[in-house]
Amino acid sequence: MLLYLLRHGETDWNAQRRIQGVADTPLNETGFSQARALAEPLRGRAISVIYSSHLRRARQTAGVIAESLGIGVRVEPRLAELDQGRLEGLRIEEVEAHYNGFMESWRTRPAGLRMPGGETLAELQERAWAALEDLRGAHPNDAIAAVSHNLAISALLCRVLGVDLNGFRRIRQFNAALNLIEHSPTRGWNVVIMNSLAHLSGVADSEGSPYL
Repeated sequence: MLLYLLRHGETDWNAQRRIQGVADTPLNETGFSQARALAEPLRGRAISVIYSSHLRRARQTAGVIAESLGIGVRVEPRLAELDQGRLEGLRIEEVEAHYNGFMESWRTRPAGLRMPGGETLAELQERAWAALEDLRGAHPNDAIAAVSHNLAISALLCRVLGVDLNGFRRIRQFNAALNLIEHSPTRGWNVVIMNSLAHLSGVADSEGSPYL
């Protein structure tokens, strides 16, 4: 199995450095441009179907790619971003002002830290991994694509690479990043490409340093 694991394009909240989580934000103009660019390296790859998180920014990205490739989109809610509860819509400085000590805990031991009113990274990893294993079972010999989110993809790649989830920041995921992972019965899961942005040459983006 070959899985092209893709991050959605930019939203206004990405540009404004706001925590998104499961807030249903749409792509902005730059995000649609990124989605069109992301479709290009996938042409001619014999991808049979594209899966997407149920969140609008992922579905819109998947829709642009699917139209370009002439394939269908299937929604997989377990690929959604970390539910960040009451932090969604806030900037980091607002979190630091209203949730004393939270950001320090997030930076040092994030895996088991529960977002106020939301999930933990460990819970995200478990549900996203279950989705990944189900996709493998449904498409053992196929090339497929899936559009997901920053923390969801980082958590999955940690699992594939054997990286402790507390070290998830070692894996960067920019908007419209392309990752390729493969599974074989003898070797299991392996990473082939990670956080490739070559297709975005000349396409604007607002992301620099990570904001969470």
